[in-house]
Amino acid sequence: MGRPSFLALPRPIAACILKERTAEGAIATIRNGEFKGAHAFAVHLEGMDNGDLTKENLRRIAHCTKKPVMFLRYRHDGSLSDEERVRVLLDAVECGAAAVDFTADTFDPSPREFTERPEIVARQMKLIDSVHAMGGEVIMSSHVLGESLRCDQVLAQMKAVEARGADFAKLVTAADTEEEFLEAIRTTMVLRREMKVPFIFLCGGRFALPQRYLGQMLGNALTFCVERYTDTFTTGQPPVENMLNIMRSYGWHIDDTDE
Repeated sequence: MGRPSFLALPRPIAACILKERTAEGAIATIRNGEFKGAHAFAVHLEGMDNGDLTKENLRRIAHCTKKPVMFLRYRHDGSLSDEERVRVLLDAVECGAAAVDFTADTFDPSPREFTERPEIVARQMKLIDSVHAMGGEVIMSSHVLGESLRCDQVLAQMKAVEARGADFAKLVTAADTEEEFLEAIRTTMVLRREMKVPFIFLCGGRFALPQRYLGQMLGNALTFCVERYTDTFTTGQPPVENMLNIMRSYGWHIDDTDE
């Protein structure tokens, strides 16, 4: 059987995101998420001790389900260099991960998690090629927490990520006011029209949930949900069952309007 694929899944995708302290905890959450209907899984590795990020553990997590699993290892705790984080994620692909998430400032920590330095972009493109050669897929992400971006800013950044060869372009920003929420909805529709690769555009803040609920019906390729809230992972993402119920009962998708 071939490696599971995020690109092969029907969209929108409800991916169960998790951050557990052990491989056993991650496997348990994934199996519980399967029963709740999650289409795929995203595993934050920041919750595990760096010494536990062995190939054996990565392989066990990647193969505990037939559904696609992506791995994420952000630099939030500062305990690993970018080169070390990349090595962990490459190991994950070698061990069967369907996809990995590289921030768009990998090798060059930058504001808004985005760099345009030509030598860094070239290095990122080689990294993406390496993942593809191993049979994996790449999500390239930026997290602009606590700040709202205009539609033109989001589009420019997402198109730059698309040009680097990523399979999914991802950006998380904020929507704390009615005006920012409306701009986020407009941005989602513009991205659907302009992007050639699937996009993941999400918001935090006061209007996070309505943006995430509506975004799936307006062209967003993937959203993140939780199997449950825990002491290590209480976030703005809704529970899996909640998102799936909305997706099933909404009864409309923007693709239905295409002629």
